[in-house]
Amino acid sequence: MYGAVFHRQFYFFGPKKRPVTEDELAQHKSRDDCWIAFAGKAYNCSPYMDFHPGGGDELMKSAGEDGTELFQKVHRWVNLERILGPCLIGPYRPNAAPSNNFLKP
Repeated sequence: MYGAVFHRQFYFFGPKKRPVTEDELAQHKSRDDCWIAFAGKAYNCSPYMDFHPGGGDELMKSAGEDGTELFQKVHRWVNLERILGPCLIGPYRPNAAPSNNFLKP
């Protein structure tokens, strides 16, 4: 039931999606401004804090980071996109490792 309430209240989150870099993600790690990356997508999890069954403290463990590994350990069976779909910011773009290939731009 909490999911239905959550979706009704927060479905207004931006229709326009945009990429989120690792550096930008790291800037959003407070309870009121909590972004987390899961499976290559960045989500604003702040509105979901009060709805998470384990409480907001569990979400804060991955605040400002890629929480994919922790999510897979704890919630492998959960349909993340269905629950957090309205909170999607856009694709997550981790900082690329420096390339030593001088032919690549």
